[in-house]
Amino acid sequence: MSEESLLSQVGSSMDRHQRQVYEEAYKATEQRFAFPDPKILEGWEPARGARVLSVGAGAGRDIWHLIPQLRVHAMDFATSGLRAAQAKGLCCVSADVTHGLPYRESSFDLVILKDILEHLLDPEGVVGEARRVLRPGGRVIISIPNHFYLPFRIRLLLGNGLIWKSLGHDHTSTFQEWNYMHLRFFTYRGFRQFLRKVNLVPERFFWDFGTLAHYNQPEMIFGAQEEKQRQGLPLSPRATLGLVVLRPAYRVLNVMFPRRLRHVLVSLAPGLLCAGFYVRCRLTEEVPS
Repeated sequence: MSEESLLSQVGSSMDRHQRQVYEEAYKATEQRFAFPDPKILEGWEPARGARVLSVGAGAGRDIWHLIPQLRVHAMDFATSGLRAAQAKGLCCVSADVTHGLPYRESSFDLVILKDILEHLLDPEGVVGEARRVLRPGGRVIISIPNHFYLPFRIRLLLGNGLIWKSLGHDHTSTFQEWNYMHLRFFTYRGFRQFLRKVNLVPERFFWDFGTLAHYNQPEMIFGAQEEKQRQGLPLSPRATLGLVVLRPAYRVLNVMFPRRLRHVLVSLAPGLLCAGFYVRCRLTEEVPS
């Protein structure tokens, strides 16, 4: 079966509990509207028809918007999410990333590794595979959580563990310390060391305070709710509150405290001020244009 088809299956060695959690979560995937991530193409745009691979894509709601401009591939071990992705036109493969990426060398112009490296015992090996399947001039996007930004350091000081808990994302409801799905924990300095080790050069970091940079990025959240409105879908009370109250408030914030300024300020101490590290990288042997 070719890599273009849906469930070209490879055996999995992923943690059983983690696999079960994700399979169940993706079964409940909202398939009527996307959750687009505007950062993927912000400041860099591949040629039309370029090939994109998202590793650990789940249902791929953050990349549905890239079709039909780009040829988008999704890989994950959880088949329930990939069924939703396939229905939206993504080329899907179900595989265990710890066995390597089941693609030929120099196959993609962009490889996305969002919130997957922290789940792996060998993140270096996975990035090496991403480099292998990347075409010359391609890019790699990496996103990882920062368990050591200021609110988390305070939690640790008060005797709480490393399990992620923030507005909208509470892993303590699903995991305990002994079976937590995150295996690798990166400080900002450690993450920069990791990038050098895997021969990736940061081209652009996306900084904002706390979870505004990615996990609760307003542009992503409001974008999803606006798509629901365009489709005539009912909004929940929480979504209505967001569009009626929080969206105008965020616009005011951007006027009084612009994103560019917030980016500069957070970049002075991202390990303390940002809840995650989201970066687009090029290969070290490439000379920037």
